[in-house]
This record gives sequence, structure tokens and C-alpha cells, in this order.
Amino acid sequence: MKIKFTLAASLFAASFAYGQNPAKLVSGKVDMFAQHVRFDASKAPEFKGKPTAFDEATKTMVEVSGNKLKVEKDALGFENHRFQQTIDGIPVEYGVMNVLVKNNKVISQNGEWFKKAPASSANERKAAISEANALSSALSYVGASAYKWQDADEEAFLKNETNDKNATYYPKGKLVYYSDPDNPDSKKIKLAYKFVVYAAEPLSKQEIFVDAKNGAILGANALIHETNSTGSAVTGYSGTQTITTDQVSTTSYRLRETGRAGGTAVETYNLKKGTSYAKAVDFTDTDNTWNNVNTSLDQYATDAHWGAEKTVDFYWTKFGRKSIDNNNFAIKSYVHYSRSYFNAFWDGSRMTYGDGSSTNGNKPLTALDVCGHEITHGLTEKSANLAYQKESGALNEGFSDIFGNSIEFWARPSKASWKLGEDFNYVIRDMANPNAYSQPDTYQGTYWKTTNCTPSSTNDYCGVHTNSGVLNFWYYLLVNGGSGTNDKGFVYNVTGLGLDKAAQIAYRTLTTYLTSSSTYANARTYSLQAAADLYGATSAEVTQTTNAWDAVGVGGGTAPAAAVTIPTAVTTYKVAATNDLVQVNFDSKLSDVKNIELISVTGKKIAVKSARAVEGANRMEIAIPASAQSGVYLVIVNGEKAGSFIKK
Repeated sequence: MKIKFTLAASLFAASFAYGQNPAKLVSGKVDMFAQHVRFDASKAPEFKGKPTAFDEATKTMVEVSGNKLKVEKDALGFENHRFQQTIDGIPVEYGVMNVLVKNNKVISQNGEWFKKAPASSANERKAAISEANALSSALSYVGASAYKWQDADEEAFLKNETNDKNATYYPKGKLVYYSDPDNPDSKKIKLAYKFVVYAAEPLSKQEIFVDAKNGAILGANALIHETNSTGSAVTGYSGTQTITTDQVSTTSYRLRETGRAGGTAVETYNLKKGTSYAKAVDFTDTDNTWNNVNTSLDQYATDAHWGAEKTVDFYWTKFGRKSIDNNNFAIKSYVHYSRSYFNAFWDGSRMTYGDGSSTNGNKPLTALDVCGHEITHGLTEKSANLAYQKESGALNEGFSDIFGNSIEFWARPSKASWKLGEDFNYVIRDMANPNAYSQPDTYQGTYWKTTNCTPSSTNDYCGVHTNSGVLNFWYYLLVNGGSGTNDKGFVYNVTGLGLDKAAQIAYRTLTTYLTSSSTYANARTYSLQAAADLYGATSAEVTQTTNAWDAVGVGGGTAPAAAVTIPTAVTTYKVAATNDLVQVNFDSKLSDVKNIELISVTGKKIAVKSARAVEGANRMEIAIPASAQSGVYLVIVNGEKAGSFIKK
């Protein structure tokens, strides 16, 4: 069981020392390093250029084994060094640590990093089955009828696109250590083959993790991030817009450009209702006045091109980011994918748009908010790399909605809204009112889809498109403000910060602090830190970020939360249960209200109780209803997992 805590009025301040350096800390699990440590800037430890972690037991920084993934500098003068954990040179999947550095001093570190390696036996660290056998298991799991590497044209296209004569879609196994990103546990780390399998029919692209000992499937991570059978077509709805193209001759122009926003290429291609990228051709025009209205619906291509341009411009103008990877990653869009294909997706390399179906009046899915949404999946992949399942997947989807609609408000304010799909009258989500489209606006509230499941496409990877409603509503409130009572009986009142400040907080949270396995609790923690970085620890921006999280049920009490600074340490709950009573024990540094809930693994809430904690030792009890069936139940305190028990 993973116990995570948020930074809110319900947390507990504590002080730890690095030599004489005070550190503020959010604990991890017993077998993991601290999840979040922040040092006083004037006394922070020196950055050695290598991965280190704060050891709570010794209260010192210790060197750990890992590889540097990347480093980015921001406008505040920070360097964000992102490391991946390794064990005997083998990477630990989802084991990522962010180290924030300023003036060569470690200001903070956060992420998931195991203290203990798996069994030390050399045999335990070697594969027992061949890569070929592991791939056979992976392909059986995917179960496609056709794969990309089986198409010679697609193989040739990939070699040309990547300028690598050895490039292939054929899956190459890589040994990694795998643990469930939703519940990392050093005792359950397993050596695995990692394959990227790109299927052509039915379409999918996934990372498949195969146990290197017995061939069992350990997990899968979707790499194609879709709009979930939804879409929008902007086309004429955005009016006449200025675009940049490439002049091939005096009478021929094509939808390509280079050098946008610091050097980024933006290119748009025509799949001509096929599915092979190798057979795509350019859209062309004779006079660079693109009014190509025809039965093939080619007019929609300029919407995809303009949408990509505006997305690149937004990230450059607002955050100084050069494309999704901050290094001029080319944005390529492919329009007219397949026939009657009512979807759009990002596959890790490019954008692809279907032409819609009778469901939406056969309009291509090139709406501005969809362009921004899908390309932001690429930015997330290049930064936090949020695993596309359960809560991390809901955050992944939510941040794409956040920036897809923010781009729309920025680039097309007169026709912008908080809905997705409104341009062709087929709305699928509303950030201002998630409940209207069967999404939750409160964590584990109405319409929340249980994440206690095995991720697969059939259950939307445990609710990634549904549970994103909580993040969407948080952002809407952060921008616009609002008041009301949420599904937990919490009376909230949020004063909006406006689009620019809210976007800055959301962007910094995503690109600086979140990691692959981050949850809603982490999103709250790091957005508060992001707001403090940008506007100061005691700022109104921190207060309203806190209030917005309280409003959507991630932390908080039963009345509007008071303004807080940034408390950065937590306590540990101890849960004990008989067959009719649950007891929760903990030590508190301050007085606040605790909301305790008992929830079945299927998501059914069986009991709720609120009580005020006092400074010092606390013991709270909540009765288990006699009607509760036998099974496993979660104990939730202020919206976060505190423990579990079994009712016999």
C-alpha cells in the first residue's frame, strides 16, 4: 500500500537537517526515499551533478545510482535535472527523481526512488526466458491482426523520417525493473522485458512489460493518447487566419514551415483516407490563399496546420518553450486518416486526425482545442511522462484539456469556451461543469471511476478520460473562481487568478515537478510549490491554489480552508480494525478537521465520519456498517489513502 500526502492545512510541519541545513520534507514509503524535500535556499547542499537523495534515517544526502534523462532551465533561474534510477545498470521503470538547482545549490528534489534493490542473487538479475519468447507473450497480449513492421512502405517511411537507416518498428526488448506505477513496492519489483508494440489493425501503440522469468504480462502503458472517441472540426469556425507555408515554385505552396518559435518545423500532410504514413502527400495551393473547399474536405487541413502553429506559439510566447521537448521537436500533422474515423491521436511522434463519422456530421477532427490537447500529450511525454493509466493517466488527460482550452482562449478568445467539441456541436467534456458529461468534479465523488482495476483500453485505462474532470474543474476554478459545496459536503470559495497566472502554475507543476507515477495528491503538493516559486510562499496565488484543491476534494476539510504557506512534511497514519470498528492513530502538529471514509475496492463508500484532530497524539474511530460485505476496504483520510483492512 502506498501512502501519499498533500501540502495543505491538513499537513504537519517538521524539520530535518542536512548538516546544519534545514530541510522540509514529504515522506515516502518505508522502502523509498523522501518523495519531496525542499531546502532553505541560503543553506542548501551543493549540487554535485549526480543523482542524490535525502535519507530520512541519517538525515543526510546520499549518492544513488541513476542516469540523467535531461536538464532544462527556466525563467526563474532554476535548472531542473531529471534522473532515472538504475539497479546494476538496469533502469527502474517510473523511478524518476527531479532535482531543482539554483546557483549550483539543490533547492528541492522530488519523485519516486527505491532505497532497496530486489534480491541480490545474480540469477535474480538475469532473464530466464529469451527476448523472442517474451515478445511472443507481448504480441499475444496485444492480439492485433497487422503490425507496422509488416508493412515495407511504413518501414521505409520510418527510416526516412528519422534519417536512420537502421530504424524499424519491429519491437526490440529492453531489460528494466518494473513495479506498478500506482503502487510501487520494492518487494514486488520484477525484472522485465520492455517492448514498444505498434499495431496497425486494430490501431494501438503500447509499452508492454513482460516478466523476464516466466513471460507473464506485468503491465502496459498506452502511447497513443486519443480524444476518447470524441472530436471537433473547426474549419470555417476559426475564420480567416494567417498561416506560414513553404513556397516550392512560383505557383506551388505546401503546408510546411521551418523556424517557428525559436526554430520549430510545422508540417501538415494528406493521408488521403489511408492509414500508411509512407503514402502521405503534401497539401498544395497555387497562390498561397488557402480556400481549398472540396468534396475531400481539404479545407480542414489548414485548421490542423494553424492549430499546430498556435500551439507552438503559445508555449513559446508564454513559457519560452521551443516546441514540446524544448529543443525544436518537429510538429507533424496527418489529416484524412482512414474512413469514418471519429478520433484524433498523438502517437509519440506525430498528430493524426480522422475525418469524423456520421456521429459528428463527418467533419474532420482538426478543432483548435483538439490540436492543442493532442500536441500537449507530446509535451507531457517529454516532461513529466505521466503513465497513461489510473490517476497519473487522468492527470495526463487533464493537463491536455487544460492547455488545449488555454490555447483556444489565447488564440481565438471570441469563440473560446471551457467545452471540448463545441465547434461542431458534439461536446464531450466541459471543464466548467464536468458532471454535465458524466465526469467527476470532486475526487472520488459522483461519476468517479474506480482506479482499483487492471488498466486496459476497454476500461479506458482505469478512467483516464473520466477522472480527468477533477483536474479540469480545479483549473477552471483557479482561472475564474467560484463557490459552492462539493460532493464531500465541503463548502468552498475560490477567487480566480486569471488565465495567465493559472496557466503558469499548471505548466510549472507539469514540467518541473510531476513524474511518471504522480497522483492527484502529488499534483496538489507540487502545484502549491509551483505557485510559491512563482509568486511567493505567502502569496494570494498559493492561497487560491489551495482553495481550488479543497474545492475538488483533494485534501481540505469541511469548511473553506484558511490561507496556508507551504507546510512540507507529513505524518504517518496507522490503521487497525476489528470486524465492526476501524481505528486510525496518528500524531498531529496542528489542529484541523479529518474526514475519514471507508471505501470498497470497487469504489463504493460505506461509511463517512468527520472529527477534529488536536495537536499531539490522536485516535479516531469509525464504525463499519453491519451491512458491509466481506472483502478489502480502503481507509481514506481527507481524500488520501491512509490504510486498508479486511472485513471477514
